[in-house]
Amino acid sequence: MSLTLKVVAAAALAAVAVWTASNVPVTPPPTAGEPWAAAPLDGLEVADTLSLASALGQMVGAPDDAPNLDRLISAGRVGRIEVAGGSTADHLGRVYAWQEAAPFPVLLSTPSRSLGLPLSDVPSPATLPALEAASVPDLGYLSGVALGQASRSLALQSPGTPILLGDESRTAVGSTTVTRALVRGLRSEQRLPTARLLRGGSLEGLASLSQAGLMELRLPVSAAPDAGQIQSVKDEGVFTGLIVAEVDADASGAVEAAAAGADVVQSSRPDVVFDSLAQGARDGRISAVRWRDASRRVLSAKVWSGLDLAPPPPPSTPEGVAARTVQIRTWRPLTQAFAHRSRLLSDDIVRRSITVLQDEDGPLPLVGPDVPRSVFTVVLDPGASQDRPLPFVNELATALPPSRSSHVRLGLGLDQSRYQDALEAAAQADVVVIAAYPDEDDLLASRHFALADQLLRRAERAVFVALGPTVLATGLPPSRATVLAYEDSETAQRSAAHAIAGQLEVAGRLPTSIAGRATVGDGVRLRQQALRLGSPEEVGLRASAAERVDGVLEDAVRNGAFPGGAVAVGRDGVLLRLEGYGRLTRGGASATPTTPYDLASLTKVVGTTTAAMQLVEAGRLDLDEEVVEYLPRYTGLGKEFVTVRQLLEHSAGHRAWYPFHANDRLDRAAALDFIYADTLRYPPGTRSRYSDFDMIVLGEVLEVVSDMPLDQLLTQQIFEPLGMDDTGYRDVGVVDPRAAPTETDAFWRGRTMQGEVHDEAASVFGGVAGHAGLFSTAADLSRFAFVLANGGSGYGVRLFRRTTLDRFTQHVRLPSTYPTGLGWMVNAGRGNSSAGSLSSRSFGHTGFTGTSIWVDPESRLFVVLLTNRVHPSRRNRRIRDVRTSLADAVAGAVQAPLGRPYLALGFGPVPDDLASL
Repeated sequence: MSLTLKVVAAAALAAVAVWTASNVPVTPPPTAGEPWAAAPLDGLEVADTLSLASALGQMVGAPDDAPNLDRLISAGRVGRIEVAGGSTADHLGRVYAWQEAAPFPVLLSTPSRSLGLPLSDVPSPATLPALEAASVPDLGYLSGVALGQASRSLALQSPGTPILLGDESRTAVGSTTVTRALVRGLRSEQRLPTARLLRGGSLEGLASLSQAGLMELRLPVSAAPDAGQIQSVKDEGVFTGLIVAEVDADASGAVEAAAAGADVVQSSRPDVVFDSLAQGARDGRISAVRWRDASRRVLSAKVWSGLDLAPPPPPSTPEGVAARTVQIRTWRPLTQAFAHRSRLLSDDIVRRSITVLQDEDGPLPLVGPDVPRSVFTVVLDPGASQDRPLPFVNELATALPPSRSSHVRLGLGLDQSRYQDALEAAAQADVVVIAAYPDEDDLLASRHFALADQLLRRAERAVFVALGPTVLATGLPPSRATVLAYEDSETAQRSAAHAIAGQLEVAGRLPTSIAGRATVGDGVRLRQQALRLGSPEEVGLRASAAERVDGVLEDAVRNGAFPGGAVAVGRDGVLLRLEGYGRLTRGGASATPTTPYDLASLTKVVGTTTAAMQLVEAGRLDLDEEVVEYLPRYTGLGKEFVTVRQLLEHSAGHRAWYPFHANDRLDRAAALDFIYADTLRYPPGTRSRYSDFDMIVLGEVLEVVSDMPLDQLLTQQIFEPLGMDDTGYRDVGVVDPRAAPTETDAFWRGRTMQGEVHDEAASVFGGVAGHAGLFSTAADLSRFAFVLANGGSGYGVRLFRRTTLDRFTQHVRLPSTYPTGLGWMVNAGRGNSSAGSLSSRSFGHTGFTGTSIWVDPESRLFVVLLTNRVHPSRRNRRIRDVRTSLADAVAGAVQAPLGRPYLALGFGPVPDDLASL
């Protein structure tokens, strides 16, 4: 048939197509059992004029390596081809050749045993078990959309999905909701959603999948009894889409399947199937009504899925294929941008799928002060001889404290002595991690099974990690914890390690039962306890967010806002940027995330306010108690009415600061005498005026309440539990060449401050005061900021409850120079904060030396900036604009709501009614 006639015929089919309208609405979902529109079937006049041979040809399917396939396509004896491999270029070349040669367009499908497309250069999506374990219908829908868009570009109308009916082990409510959403997403892209019915399997679930939009059902047929299952589907009356019967090469059961209601009969020998169907039609076993109905339905499916439009010629037309003059639709390789977005979607699914099985007192996650001293990982790797990388081992070693992780890699060809050595080494470890990779049959090799069995029986604290199908854990003795990753992709391996180290929120649910171990839906929920490195897109920020941060800091250094600085930026548990910029001095060492910086007034919140929050929550410090009750010397001149709350609000009435060093008050005792004797500047509680005195006095209160020096209190209660090893007070007069230098003090101290406190009042206090004196690094403060963004918990400890944090960061309604909470600065929507103009709920603080920390609790976003803008002189005042620009660069990059980064990946909106599935 010529191209013109083919397009005319296709247009006629389109005009009377009985499949759903080409523009399928995203919402509402199709009505149960109605994949066709209301038009009558006999409207397909073109189909009704087909000869017996042409009609039967529409009913025959074949794999792409079937013998004599090209000849059968040209003769019209094959109407459907299953594509199972090759590159995109080879695939598209064959597609153009097939469609040019076929009398009617050929429908192209892919195997139904995996989720995705089998082409070698097309990224693989997450597996269906991972998608089911993640249990997020939105991700099911978007996976269908992504698969549908990829299939559309690559000229595939029926991409296979490994949705199984009749599998009694896969019955979780969550998983069925996700697979229905997957079906609906595929249908929204005018692809044919498909499921596979196991031989002899139950039809339970078929009705719900049909309601979601299932348009194709595949099932194996090898004899007449199998054909009876097709009749059962027909009798059920809930599914009216295409039925594809898969038969053996000898075509056994082909005629029975077609007679019972199969629309397509697929075999590796399509010529044998065609001859069998033709004979069955001639002798009456397949009625004319049946074969005409089947051909109508197949042609309708082709028109609905876009085959009524002729493709243009490929960029380089394959030899022997005539160039076309009509260009209507483009079939093309996937773009790099599409492949990148698809990988991001897949990675999100994989991370959410990680499933942990353990009791309430289970060992995971391995994080916090009680982390085991030694963790020994036994890697059971059938592919060890290929020397493939082990992202799981590398990530776990990075995540755990130094010198606490070691591993051994055991392939199948090693001497038995290596296995025995592993058993002996495991006996010396506090925790044994068994990381099992599948063999070529997706099973745990027998030799590895035997070793895992011994390890699990001997180790008191063992963690079994299945980096592949759940069957890897079948038959083994119970472990203290089991981690299921469902595949061995790089993301799955890294995510399994993150789950063990507390760097991932774990919420996966088991999609299949594990005999004797666990049932469908099992899995514990573990909150994320530690930061992990990741990309902006992983948490719903624009891909350019990290470059925006770089741009702001590089411009600031170039413009002389400070010699150097370090930044930590994170969202939702992911550290997006931890980087140093510029140098400590002009021509000096480079600034790094581990460079100690003088925090200046960040001491007020990182130390003093945080300790106050803990003591208030513990009931040891009363916000509304007068300060004099804790400090008897703090009295007279109205001070006896000042409360702890007013110190935190900066509403106690104190002056802002005082140059003790210039007035011959050069030690702590003399400075405190002055503060206690000083006159208040306004009635307490009537306004808020920032004051160093407030926090100096509060520091004294904390020492009395805790019965501990302030530096010891902060180290014991905050820094050590969070692993902030480089954070604390410094002795006066001691130089640290690693630290960023601050001002050159020619007036009093006669030297450049480097590793000793810049603030003169804190220096008078010996370097330890409630208002200033702490040093820290961007790396340490990223931990602290994560805990704030995480509601007060992290790294295996809880500093305070979320309610306490909310209480202290509420805007205090007092006349003030800037919005304040209790100890914290708050943004309060004024738009003039150094936290920027885009985050109205953020809280944090700034420091005179050029430091700041801001946290947006609603989006779990934080920004830490450490600089030495006062070097060599405090006259440099460009830091404010840098702080604002940095905060806005980060907040302005937010594209998706918290916890739903997939909405920013460009696969379109998610229907509001997916939950109804």
